[in-house]
Amino acid sequence: MKDRLAVSRWLRFGAALLFSGAAGCLGAPADPADALKETLLRSGTIVEDLRYLCDEIGGRVTGSFGCERSVDWAIEKFRGAGIGTVRREEFQIPGVWDEIAARAEVLEPERFPVRVTAMAFSRATPPGGVTAPVVDIGSGFEEDFRRAGEKARGAILLLHSEILDSLERLFAEYLRLPEIVRRAEAGGAAAILEASTRPRGLLYRHVARFGRLAPLPIALAAREAFLRLTRLLEAGREVRVRLELDNRFGLNNTAWNVIADIPGRERPEEVVLLGAHLDSWGMGTGALDNGCNVALVIDVARRLQAMEPKPRRTVRFALFTGEEQGLWGSRGYVRAHRGEMDRHAAAVIVDLGSGRITGFSLGGRAELRPAVEEILAPVSDWSVGGHTEDAFVGTDNFDFLLEGVPNLVANQEAEPYLPDYHAESDTFDKVDLDALRRNAAVVAVLVRGLADRPERIGPRQDRARVAELLAATGVDRQMRTFEIWEEWEKRERGRKD
Repeated sequence: MKDRLAVSRWLRFGAALLFSGAAGCLGAPADPADALKETLLRSGTIVEDLRYLCDEIGGRVTGSFGCERSVDWAIEKFRGAGIGTVRREEFQIPGVWDEIAARAEVLEPERFPVRVTAMAFSRATPPGGVTAPVVDIGSGFEEDFRRAGEKARGAILLLHSEILDSLERLFAEYLRLPEIVRRAEAGGAAAILEASTRPRGLLYRHVARFGRLAPLPIALAAREAFLRLTRLLEAGREVRVRLELDNRFGLNNTAWNVIADIPGRERPEEVVLLGAHLDSWGMGTGALDNGCNVALVIDVARRLQAMEPKPRRTVRFALFTGEEQGLWGSRGYVRAHRGEMDRHAAAVIVDLGSGRITGFSLGGRAELRPAVEEILAPVSDWSVGGHTEDAFVGTDNFDFLLEGVPNLVANQEAEPYLPDYHAESDTFDKVDLDALRRNAAVVAVLVRGLADRPERIGPRQDRARVAELLAATGVDRQMRTFEIWEEWEKRERGRKD
């Protein structure tokens, strides 16, 4: 009996050694979340993918050769990860825009150049440019225009800005411009020259209008030169400027999203989507916005494809284009897959550079919080519980929100992101690579958890519930500002029932 007990203990001990040794050789913990964390935190492929995308492809304006190259590259990357279902999906974009050249020169009282760049969807100036006196309209409020009066007619208007130091100021910058443009057009202005919100001559590009040309030329000026102009005006000098903007605008263009699927083992018809936008503006190389998160999506796909067992639901990876020009890629995806929205269990979007993920925006749906917290428990010691119940117009979750699909957007530390946002300085060297790897692990744990959870994290909302959410979160006001509310009202966009 003692001998048999000794043999039994020896066998159990030997088996334990065998399996622990096998686990050590495989280098992967048994728990899927631990395995994802271990592999993604030491990933080198995410760095090389980002370097290639930024340094060898570069800026990726939708409709440009660079953007088309990036689509081909992304397809190759997903296929190289072993994913069998990879495709490009086309969509229509009503207008694509790009800058060819931008110049400004002060002619009076002294001659000196001013560094400028056109705002996206700015109207071009006539050949030879616009030469006009400049008029200071302060922050562009109604009282500022009343103060300027008839002096604004035929003038180049100087529009002041605050230094960008928070996401709140960034959103305010976007939200104020459409109304200012309408006032300028009504007042007969020749053009708008806005001060850069970044110091030391840094220029960047924001969209002035979604998919349509603005009614007049709009340019961004280097902050220091802009302030020189205002000081000349304060000194009582008359200032005349020549502004030349040469832009390319094309109607009704075809563009492409990249889609890759890992089929679910039990419910392959149900989809959890992880997305980021592949396009960028062309001033920098689109590293923070949003190349680093393109590399993140591809690396998460690579790791999930290598794991067994696969999640219950299909995980779909979407790299959208047309985002910077007005969220056209994700809108096109939702339109093409509208009949399948009931089968979309969730959509997750990452679009705020490489700042550390602190939680997720729940798209105005507080009821999603318990499930998200449960799924993220394996990374709870990374301080990722800062979930918010806000909703907004601004990234590729928006059309999923309008369709009532549970949608999550990564909340990220903004400080490393804001100085280079949409700027000529948005290059590979600005990315925090360690934070990027960590973010990839957080997103992978979340997406796998969403896809493998027995129950969905929440139902698809009907149109009435979506309408209540839009009103409660203020998204309805944002939609009016951006001239897209009518599409919702006419049921041309969003859930119809």
